[in-house]
Amino acid sequence: MGAELEHLRKQVLELRTDLAALSEENARLQKLSRQADAANKAKSDFLAMISHEIRTPMNGVIGLTELLLDSKLDPRQEKFASLILASARNLLTLINSLLDFSKIEAEMMELEIAEFDLSGLMEELMTLFGLAGRKKNVRVYAEIESGLAQRYLGDSFRIRQILLNLVGNAIKFTERGDVVLRVKSIRSDGDRETLRMEVQDSGPGIPADKMDRLFKPFSQVDSSSTRRYGGTGLGLSICQKLVELMGGEIGVESTPGQGSTFWFTLRLSVVARSDSAGRGKVTVEARTLQEPVSFAEAEPAEMEGGVLILIVEDDEVNQFVLKMILQGAGARVRIAKNGREAVEMTSNEVFDLIFMDCQMPVMDGFEATGRIYAQAAELGRKRPQVVALTADATSATRQHCKEVGMNDYLVKPVDFGKLQGVLDNWLPGSGLKVVSARHETMEKEGEKVHPATGEPSVPIDATVFAKLKQNMGNIDPVIRVFVDSLPQRLRQLEEAAGRLDFEVVRRTAHTLKGSSSQFGAVGLAGLCQRVENMAKNKKLEEVGPFLAQIRKEAGAMTVFLTEELDKK
Repeated sequence: MGAELEHLRKQVLELRTDLAALSEENARLQKLSRQADAANKAKSDFLAMISHEIRTPMNGVIGLTELLLDSKLDPRQEKFASLILASARNLLTLINSLLDFSKIEAEMMELEIAEFDLSGLMEELMTLFGLAGRKKNVRVYAEIESGLAQRYLGDSFRIRQILLNLVGNAIKFTERGDVVLRVKSIRSDGDRETLRMEVQDSGPGIPADKMDRLFKPFSQVDSSSTRRYGGTGLGLSICQKLVELMGGEIGVESTPGQGSTFWFTLRLSVVARSDSAGRGKVTVEARTLQEPVSFAEAEPAEMEGGVLILIVEDDEVNQFVLKMILQGAGARVRIAKNGREAVEMTSNEVFDLIFMDCQMPVMDGFEATGRIYAQAAELGRKRPQVVALTADATSATRQHCKEVGMNDYLVKPVDFGKLQGVLDNWLPGSGLKVVSARHETMEKEGEKVHPATGEPSVPIDATVFAKLKQNMGNIDPVIRVFVDSLPQRLRQLEEAAGRLDFEVVRRTAHTLKGSSSQFGAVGLAGLCQRVENMAKNKKLEEVGPFLAQIRKEAGAMTVFLTEELDKK
């Protein structure tokens, strides 16, 4: 009996120990759960803010450029504005992809269900892809079953987004042949219909062992695809998540060397049936609304003699921008679209300087540089000077550039001042000047120092301030409004912080951030952003030092702007 009691006592102790451990583990998991919830909320808040903060200036760039294109411009100015618009739209597409992916991951994506015209959507897509197909000499068309309904209920914006991605990819990876978008009904039950939309191309196809990478975010079939065709690897991942969000399925069928077919299904409610009877196909050909403009119209005439520079770059816009800058400075310029072309061109001509993009199709910049150096040694020539051009600013890429013997390094987008430094360093005495008098004036305006300390009186971004003056013409009224309202804003901010009024602090800091940033006061705007974030997170206990620094920066900025008024 005693032994049984002792055994029971041990079991009770073990159970108590286990219960204590379970209680401790439960508390730990609850804490982790709260942290995860807080992280998700922070992510949601970040998405809401960044969506507005990034898209708003991009929409301004696009809108103002479109207005500029509607004005009277000469061919050269029109070409410049067209390139700005194309680049801005590409950037906005990338931004939207990243935001969409983040929204889906945070489960914030919402569908907007409304009536839409299916045939109208197909015609719109064919119009959009007309020029892209024509430029690649690829036939792009749509085949639509004639018996499909005229109007459906669904999120036409997201359906368009999926098709834009699939058709765009098909054209991008197809060098010859056809790209066809097919739409058909595979099931009809009452007022609902299941549609299958598929995009078939005659491209290279996808190996079976690579198929699993297609719908993974930030992934492509192989690294050479990224170099040759570009992209983030997000498009198909977003398509898959959108289709699943709409209750459909997505897939791919492909044979290497024979092309690929990407398809997805959606079950949609029918709003209005079509009058067409029977089944069959309606073919919609892609059509071009606008002819591509030649770059030659905007290029200045090349000078005879002088410095000869080779630009090795696969992106047409980047080629054009750098060529215009260097030709305007007085250089003779040649273009190579990839490393192999660069090696061939350097065998026939001797270049004073080579700007070499690092990531290119056919042959990248690192391999091309090595071959150019070896070729120069074989021909008994002096080794040419090569400056790397890359959007990758990591230390690993810089080290790789040094290892292959490149002389210098420029990060894209190319800064005028740094480009001038490269030319001065590697082509001394050439007289090439890409930094205009306007840029020099803007830089000097940003070098104001405090008369007592010799330090910058206020961290003004000279470029932003000069552009504001250029756009406004008479900037005095704007300065007066800002200077007159600043003391009240500061007082309102400090009083709200004192009574822990988070909303007033957030709103006031946000307003002050916007008004100061338009003058280029990066330091003051940055401090206001910090205070705004603290108010959003309802943590103002340590806001005191930031408020003191804001008042100091605001005082220095008031002195700066008052001096600007006194100049008049």
